[in-house]
Amino acid sequence: MFQVIYSDLCRPGNEMQSNDGISLNLSEDTPDRYERLVERMLEQINMGQGLDELLDSVYDQLQGVVPYNRIAVALLEQPLNLLRLISCRSDGEVALKVGYAARIAGSTLAPLLETGQPRIIDDLRQYLLEKPHSASTALIEREGMRSSLTLPLLAGGTPIGVIFFSSRSTNTYTRSHAALLRRLAGHIAISLERSRLVDELQRTNQALAEANAVKDKFLETLQQEVDKQTQQLRQSESRYRSLVELGHIVNSSLDRREVFEQAAEQIHKLLDCDHVSLMLGYDEERSPHGFAIRFDRCDREWVEMPMDSSSDSAFVAVRQSGKPIVFGNLNQSQRFPEHRRLLDAGYASVVHLPLMSRDQYVGLLNIATRHGERLDQWDWQLLEQFAAQLSIALDNAAAYGEIDRLKEELQQQNVYLRDELHTEHDFGNIIGESRAMRQLRVAIEQVALTDATVLILGETGTGKELIARAIHDASARRKNLLVKVNCASLAPNLIASELFGHEKGAFTGATQRRLGRFELSHHGSIFLDEISEVPAETQVMLLRVLQERLIDRVGGSEPIEIDTRIIAATNRDLKSYSEAGNFREDLFYRLHVFPIQVPPLRERREDIPALMNHFIARFSVRMNKTITRVDRRSMDGLMQYDWPGNVRELENIIERSMIVSHGDTLAIDVSWLAGEPGQDADIPDGLSTSHQLQRSFADVERQAILDALKRCHGKVYGPDGAAAALQLKPTTLYSKMSKHRIQGRRQHQTY
Repeated sequence: MFQVIYSDLCRPGNEMQSNDGISLNLSEDTPDRYERLVERMLEQINMGQGLDELLDSVYDQLQGVVPYNRIAVALLEQPLNLLRLISCRSDGEVALKVGYAARIAGSTLAPLLETGQPRIIDDLRQYLLEKPHSASTALIEREGMRSSLTLPLLAGGTPIGVIFFSSRSTNTYTRSHAALLRRLAGHIAISLERSRLVDELQRTNQALAEANAVKDKFLETLQQEVDKQTQQLRQSESRYRSLVELGHIVNSSLDRREVFEQAAEQIHKLLDCDHVSLMLGYDEERSPHGFAIRFDRCDREWVEMPMDSSSDSAFVAVRQSGKPIVFGNLNQSQRFPEHRRLLDAGYASVVHLPLMSRDQYVGLLNIATRHGERLDQWDWQLLEQFAAQLSIALDNAAAYGEIDRLKEELQQQNVYLRDELHTEHDFGNIIGESRAMRQLRVAIEQVALTDATVLILGETGTGKELIARAIHDASARRKNLLVKVNCASLAPNLIASELFGHEKGAFTGATQRRLGRFELSHHGSIFLDEISEVPAETQVMLLRVLQERLIDRVGGSEPIEIDTRIIAATNRDLKSYSEAGNFREDLFYRLHVFPIQVPPLRERREDIPALMNHFIARFSVRMNKTITRVDRRSMDGLMQYDWPGNVRELENIIERSMIVSHGDTLAIDVSWLAGEPGQDADIPDGLSTSHQLQRSFADVERQAILDALKRCHGKVYGPDGAAAALQLKPTTLYSKMSKHRIQGRRQHQTY
């Protein structure tokens, strides 16, 4: 280790001895300048100046103290054991640039760092020729340097790098220079170590700051996500509560109109919309129908809404896509016909939502508002979920309605069939072999296998109902009901309800929904007897049935499809009757598709014996009598009689005769045909007999009805009623009571 006595250096020109015997020739003021340099460097270090500022100061202050043209600093990098140049000050062009690095192991600097001793090269060029060298030494020589002094930088006894002093002259540096600069190198090492520690601290602080920033960002993101999830959870909870409440509301009824009404109210509360409509339709064959409610401030109003099922309607478009369609500005988009009507009514926007249940298109929900900007505030997810619930509720209501309808239909069919059991049908054997009857059978066979409307024409008592029964039983509809309606026996104010049914509350006394005769005859046939007696307002409804096969219950809003064959009958000349303005001509031509004229009995007298045998055989079983012969005189009277009551009148004569006959011979009282003496005195001779007999039969029939009503205490329906006692259908008995002007208690039949 070199030691220099700076007090001895103060004498100019004085020569000093180091402890190794080497003399140092230094100028007189060198020690002072060196001390000032060290003090200034310490000040700079204490003031926290950086390495660049420190090296700049050293470069400037060492001038005149130590000869040099180039000063450079290189630091060790662990764990790679590299020496990297971090700073260089030169008066010329630099070949060994900052950033250059070389491995320590095996290099010429390794011993220097291990021993801590300086290295002096007097002639770099000669040194490169004689000894192994590193590339860095060659680069310094290329810069024009001819000698160098290399000092290790020690911090706490540990090498951290080296400092290079280079000169363009050979033999520039001595041990005196090394001894003088060693203390300076120590301060530089301390400064570098401090700078390194400060840099590491700053990097650590920067890393901590960045980590804190990342942490803060993460916490901020986490808090945002928590807030978002909390908000979504609250929205989900609110949506769930709303859906539960909405589900309870829309499922509280099994009537589709009530379900829609409740749903529309809730949609209005949720969205503050102005118009809600519903179009129902389950398949392409059924025409859509529906409801609409308009909300005006706090009031609501049911409005009529045309249901458009054309190919360019929203109903069809949404059904095909299966997705909601939103129109935010109806002024710019009028894609469907419904949009023009909504725009004319003052609405700005509309949303079409499909209603699907069990992969089936239930209908279309339309929501309109007069303020288009409200669409951005709607909860679409809640709306779609509510639409799904509404679809299920409507589907359930429709299914329940269908079950209820089928149940009611079955109950009515059972009542109707029980009523039919009391009526004897001879439709299997239309009696008669006359030419007119053979033609009638051919007509029945021709029309039976089709679904064509049939109009049966004929006088009273000719058996028009029997012909209708024969047509039905020979058709493909024979497994279903033939529902018979005597239009003349129905009160004008009740005929629409009887034919088409009514809803609960449709009128006073309508305590429950009731199916009409047309619904009861679905997939079967309906026989409308005395069709000419239908009131004019009901004729319009019948015309719609014939044209569209659709009916509307009284008080109902949904059209109902029916598949029924219509067979009508009348004893009038219906064409003349319609031309006189008493019957709609368009309805007449709708009914007059396949007319069948039933001949009166007087035009087929040859069938009277066969008819008599048929009636005698039937009444014999019922009365437990055996009749084998007919009195000749009675037979002649029957053959000569004109039979204004036709086959029904003949049946009544035979039944009456069977009652009073004894033995095996049927005898008919001549007075029944000729009339009692003194009656019909003013009637011409050719008409006296028929009118007397007709009056006699009417009196007998009237008295029999009165007696039966008296025995049954005025009751008509039921097993203990007058109809059962007379072996008549209740509707037939009511018709006869009306004909004979018998005032009776009209009972309401319960289905």
